[in-house]
Amino acid sequence: MPDKNLVALYKQAVDRFVNAIHRQFKTSNRLADHWVQFASHFREIAEQNRVEIISELNLYDRHSKLRVTITERLSELLEDDGFYQVLMAVEKRKERLSDIIAKLDYDIWYVGFFRLRALIIIYLLEAEQDDFLKEEDRHMYERFRNRQRAQRNPIYWRGAGTVIMEPTEDVVALRYLRDSDTAIMTRHAGALHATFERLKHDAHGILNYFNKLEFFGCLGTSVKDVIDRNPEADEQELVLAALRGIKQLLSEWSRRYLHSGTLNVVDEEKLMKLTAEARYP
Repeated sequence: MPDKNLVALYKQAVDRFVNAIHRQFKTSNRLADHWVQFASHFREIAEQNRVEIISELNLYDRHSKLRVTITERLSELLEDDGFYQVLMAVEKRKERLSDIIAKLDYDIWYVGFFRLRALIIIYLLEAEQDDFLKEEDRHMYERFRNRQRAQRNPIYWRGAGTVIMEPTEDVVALRYLRDSDTAIMTRHAGALHATFERLKHDAHGILNYFNKLEFFGCLGTSVKDVIDRNPEADEQELVLAALRGIKQLLSEWSRRYLHSGTLNVVDEEKLMKLTAEARYP
């Protein structure tokens, strides 16, 4: 390959490399302010090393491989450059700190997850004694039932395609339902409303855009299965169905997401020992 073609290929590789660095510099106002100066500085370094880098190339390699080789050498020059190191010192520290935060957030999620599992066990123990819903829960859904606004709206709770409502044959009231809704009609809608809201509050920080549909969908499915089998199921049966469904789902999530070595700073062995009763009731 003639030298002039190698020179042209080298300049093309330098242009692509500089453009890639530019995208990195645009992520920070401080770096962007130094871009013009740095771009000129690095192009000068690349030109100073052009002859040496080209001399190392295998003339019989394909263009794509030659570009990779040139880019690797330019990367080495970039990392060794004092000006670049000074400019990137703050950015690299930010990256390290961001990585620390991500690891802490990851562990916090798992600690919250096991806390929720332990709460569900407590709730099940209470519900089995008919002691889960407190007086304030009953006051909440009684106030909801007696609300003045939208009195014909029979819906107590809506989420994840599930609707909890009291039985009604009112045509106007039924218009509040969407075609895609799975309706759970029961005279214990208020109790389920209070249960779902309690679990929603407890799961804050555990649920996200991706898993909340599975979480609330599981609640709705668990209750609806009981009602389909026994339309006269009482309040306690429905609450227990919701709690047992979530207990099973959290068990599945544990197998799906938590593996040995997953945690970063939390002592995994101590966490497993502490939460053994919640995991294996």
